[in-house]
Amino acid sequence: MTTLTLPVEAWRPVPAGTRVLAGRPLREDAVLEDTSVFADDVWLLDPVLLRADRQPAILNFTGLPAPYVAVAKHLFHSLLTQDTPPGETPITISSIHTYFSCARRFFLWAHDRTDSLADLTAEDLATYHQVVVGLRQAPGSTKRHRRAVRMLWAYRTRLPVSQRLVCDPVRLPTWQAWTRTQTRQGGENLTARIPEQVMAPLLTWALRWVDDFADDVLDARAVRAALDARPTTCTEPLEALAVCWPTSGNADFPCPPYRAGRADRRRLGRPTSRIWPGSSAAVPSSCRAREPCG
Repeated sequence: MTTLTLPVEAWRPVPAGTRVLAGRPLREDAVLEDTSVFADDVWLLDPVLLRADRQPAILNFTGLPAPYVAVAKHLFHSLLTQDTPPGETPITISSIHTYFSCARRFFLWAHDRTDSLADLTAEDLATYHQVVVGLRQAPGSTKRHRRAVRMLWAYRTRLPVSQRLVCDPVRLPTWQAWTRTQTRQGGENLTARIPEQVMAPLLTWALRWVDDFADDVLDARAVRAALDARPTTCTEPLEALAVCWPTSGNADFPCPPYRAGRADRRRLGRPTSRIWPGSSAAVPSSCRAREPCG
């Protein structure tokens, strides 16, 4: 049988002085010449965080095992400069920062076994997958940890030859078995749908409410807006009440009800920017609700 041997793409190390943020849009106050270079132990991501509310972010390679610093730098340099191999798409800066933490966990785990990723077998990668699943994190977090390891395979032509995985992790039975258990596709909500026999009456009554009370709601909103717009110049609460509710004694325009025929003191106080000072027993008869709330 003839075996097809694919050519190995030549690998070129990244020069130490290369700007790792080259090609990324920078903030207005940032200058490319002041950004991190490949040789730095800590890469500052602040210059490419364009949103003002973003927290400072770094890639700190000092926390990685020494044998894996070079492979990590080459991987994340490719991600930052969007030097993507076929089949891969560029990812955002925030995602790169997140994947760095996931990759760090893998490098620390691998360092307990070997100093070269090329020495890791399929059984080793299956074992690490069990470690990640055993963390009992949310499915999204587990996927990110898996994705960080898969990147070491997908970007292998950008990495030193001695630090390339020997197999694609997602082709392993253990990895595929977990994928099959994840039934959620495309972010679809897994919550059971409300039955139609329940939803239909709810929608009917909601639409009926809009049809019957829309005009009243808009009228009340206009009244409230007019009340809020009135300047409060009275020094006495009852004077302010008389100004804001001039027709409170009229049966067609009663004071806002609360319960048991008493006026709602909070609603009376809002338009006047005051709290009703008297007790419920002191509410004048003209301020009693004409009908109970219902």
